[in-house]
Amino acid sequence: MADFVPPTVGVSPAISPMPRTLDEARALARGRFKTRLETGEKVGECACHDETETVDARGAPGETVAGVRFRDSGRLYYFGAAGLRLEVGDWVVVETSRGREAGRVVIAPHQIALNRLQGEPKPILRRLGDDDVRRMEELKREAPAAIRAFRETLQRRRLPLKPISAEYGFDGSSLLLSYAPHERERVPDAAVRDVSRELADRLGCRVELRQVGPRDEARLLGGLGRCGRTLCCSSWLPVYPEISMNMAKTQDLPLNPSKVSGVCGRLLCCLSYENEQYRQMKAVMPRLGQTIETPAGPGFVVSMQILKELVTVRLTASNTDAVFASTELGLGGRAPAPSPDPAPVAAPLATAPVAVLAPSVVPDAGVVAFAEGTEPATADAPPAGPGAADEGTRRRRRRRGRRPEA
Repeated sequence: MADFVPPTVGVSPAISPMPRTLDEARALARGRFKTRLETGEKVGECACHDETETVDARGAPGETVAGVRFRDSGRLYYFGAAGLRLEVGDWVVVETSRGREAGRVVIAPHQIALNRLQGEPKPILRRLGDDDVRRMEELKREAPAAIRAFRETLQRRRLPLKPISAEYGFDGSSLLLSYAPHERERVPDAAVRDVSRELADRLGCRVELRQVGPRDEARLLGGLGRCGRTLCCSSWLPVYPEISMNMAKTQDLPLNPSKVSGVCGRLLCCLSYENEQYRQMKAVMPRLGQTIETPAGPGFVVSMQILKELVTVRLTASNTDAVFASTELGLGGRAPAPSPDPAPVAAPLATAPVAVLAPSVVPDAGVVAFAEGTEPATADAPPAGPGAADEGTRRRRRRRGRRPEA
């Protein structure tokens, strides 16, 4: 088996105007890639589109390989397919570290340079016929009976193991049984070997027992996630991403492990899907409680919607909340869609104040009236009444009185 190593692709000079945001750059790149595929142009430095013989950096000829995916794995492996006529969806027999196994072709045979593969690809032995495929379907229907036999053996021997799945080989000569220990209890290896020998005599084939972790257990059993969709690991996710609690903190999710954990009891894999976007957007978005200047006057940030690039600001003049796009605040977000009748500049809201939780540290009146690096907005500031200063002082004292002790 050989894992695929993506080539280093150079970026051609852009003909369109320079993108202002990362999302704009990605959209332009996707458009260029789609256009090149439709017109048959060369994509990067690869030679996948070329039907001639491929050579690597040392001048050695390339090899015809096919992408194969196994039933118990979402990863893609490349095997040599020289001299074989294969199509996507065909079942083939390949040699692996666990012996001969059956896999399905998901990428048709094509020429590829050897320097893009890790190691020497093993050859595909043969293509499975219709009789072999029917035999595999029959063995798949016998898998529940093997799990029941495994469970009965464990109960009779009183071993704290939980059967997970059973998978026969393509010819029925081997059986792979996956199990998980109960509450991390230690089981002697000798007891596991005895169970394997007993099941081999009972089922008439070679039996291999494999212990799996919580993530693999969820992948093999399947299920629905918190979103109501099929688990990513059991449907399309090839490799488990690296997850940390900092990703939940970056996305402003609750830091309670029970709120951000999946059915396997581990942190959700989907925390890594949008983490990079949140990290990049938070680098340009303001912080909660930060004093900023808006088209409606100065104020401080009370909430944000990172993906929509919206900022809710409590205006100092009217003590009301207003929502602004990041581009209106000059934060370098996505450009708003052009409208035929541009809306006027947002003014302070005249409605009643919206009940929004104030930040833990409330800026003083003198600080709120200024934005960093700007002059006081005296032209748009409303005239102060005779009791405005006393009212502001009383309001600040009440807020300071509710501040928790350090």
